[in-house]
Amino acid sequence: MPKASRKSKNISNTQLNESDLPRSEQPTIIERRNKFAAYDNYGKLIILGYDRRIIQDYANDRIRKS
Repeated sequence: MPKASRKSKNISNTQLNESDLPRSEQPTIIERRNKFAAYDNYGKLIILGYDRRIIQDYANDRIRKS
């Protein structure tokens, strides 16, 4: 009996963009050692911290409000 083809299974690990902001308006996240910094489009620091998800969510909300 032949084995089933595994071509139909999608096992790739794709990262989806969870933000609803357009790509041109998204903040820039930079990692330095164990800290993350979020900057807006003008280069102004929005937030600095240790947890990337918290930094990204806060920066997205901040840009969305302005």
